[in-house]
Amino acid sequence: MLFSLISTTKKVLDKTEIESVIIPTINGEIQVLPNHLPVLGVTQPGILRIQYIGREVSYALGAGIYEVDANGVRVIADMVDSGESINADSISKKKEEAKAFMAQARKDGLQNSAEYLAAEEEILKQTALEQLAKRS
Repeated sequence: MLFSLISTTKKVLDKTEIESVIIPTINGEIQVLPNHLPVLGVTQPGILRIQYIGREVSYALGAGIYEVDANGVRVIADMVDSGESINADSISKKKEEAKAFMAQARKDGLQNSAEYLAAEEEILKQTALEQLAKRS
């Protein structure tokens, strides 16, 4: 099965042969195997797991979309990180900043604002990076 992984800034993997992939979605995880039925969905920040013959590779994934069809699987996300340069201090700082912003926004009655939702998503992305670091 062919697999492409694309961040909004670059292609990470392009038409790579894989055995399966597990994609984090807004409804939980979906495992895609060869000959999967066509589907289009929304990714959620989390860990994307790619199974090659004899090995598994994981990426921290941001929000995006995925598509499965007869030609393979494509995932496009606003963050794709292999975990090679994860900085635990930076992750903690970004999460704390987002939490502080969200707390203030709640006090101000702005929990439905775009900025609040972006801060919430930032926490999910940083959590995905933390999870990936723990796997390594």
